[in-house]
Amino acid sequence: MGGDPLPEAFCGARFLIAPGHFDFFGGAERQSVLLAKSLVQDYDCQVDFLGWGGDGVLAEEVRAIGCRPIVFPLDTGQRGLRFATRMLKLARFIRTEIQPQYLLPFVGTHCKVIGSIWRQTGARFCWWNQRDEGRLIYGTRRERKLLQTLPAVVSNSYEGRDFLIRKFGLNHDRVKVINNGIVIPESATNSAWRNANGIDANDILFAMVANLSQYKDHETLLRAFAIVRSSAVGKTCRLVLAGRHDEMTLQLKALAFDLNLSAAVQFPGALSPGDVQSLLSSTDVVVHSSIKEGCPNGALEAMARGLCVLGTDISGMQQALGMEVGNACLAPAGDADRLASLMMEVASCPEKRAELGRGNLARIRSDFSVERMTRSVLETVLAHRVA
Repeated sequence: MGGDPLPEAFCGARFLIAPGHFDFFGGAERQSVLLAKSLVQDYDCQVDFLGWGGDGVLAEEVRAIGCRPIVFPLDTGQRGLRFATRMLKLARFIRTEIQPQYLLPFVGTHCKVIGSIWRQTGARFCWWNQRDEGRLIYGTRRERKLLQTLPAVVSNSYEGRDFLIRKFGLNHDRVKVINNGIVIPESATNSAWRNANGIDANDILFAMVANLSQYKDHETLLRAFAIVRSSAVGKTCRLVLAGRHDEMTLQLKALAFDLNLSAAVQFPGALSPGDVQSLLSSTDVVVHSSIKEGCPNGALEAMARGLCVLGTDISGMQQALGMEVGNACLAPAGDADRLASLMMEVASCPEKRAELGRGNLARIRSDFSVERMTRSVLETVLAHRVA
């Protein structure tokens, strides 16, 4: 039997990851850094990052793992001859100054930029990497051509895959789903968040980590939590809605007041990665209510801590939890009554919370490890690279 072909095929290989910016660090950016770190440490690859300008938190993360953040000024909002000329200069810059073998743009917007010029860069591979449920993808002729001609099309979610299939009429086997890689934290449960925020050690703490935007459905969670609070077990329940204060913030705070939840709900705003982990280490149950999205990192990171996770019955949550667990832990989108019933059930049964948490951790280890993600990426590159 032959050995593992990947280390030999990619030892010393040169990758260029293109997140398109260096001043923002969201879920896609975190995944790009995890992938790069694994390529460098586990496969002895050289990895550079390409952005259109500036510096910031992503550039700091890139340097911390021993990779180079490279800036090429580009206004992706430009059109016409000036933009076309700039794109040709970008291709020449990549070919002469970076000389990558493999191009990995992250997020559809940057796949359009890199995908349009990849053949002029001298690289052997470029993909379309769908990291969300279809934002800023319009069905244009250019998008259609790229999705039909790029060597590979991948998505980190069933939702993203299904969007591309519906929007562009792609064959099902054209889009490969590569699960996100999730790091299992070493730290155990602690009460630092509770102590700092006045939450009693005996309270049942529910949390949702997601920006307060129209893409989520915090309203249903608040209405479900109001039902929980009116029950006997709900008297000791608390809820934290952690995330950037986007366009839904004032409406959600007003709803919490109207539902008489002000004393039991906290809106701490955007948290640093360390503060997110501190919150999760103090949390009993994570709830991720959303109407539509890809596979949510907020749920996956909670699963990696062995936490019980509830949510709405959308494909992203089914992908995260698995079908068997999902059927027991997910409520129909917008169904506050059913979600409240699930919340009260786990709040009143610590043994069930623990059992679900153990299953979630096992699923992360088997299906969402960084090692598995990296191997899936390299297998895709190996299968589709050009000579």
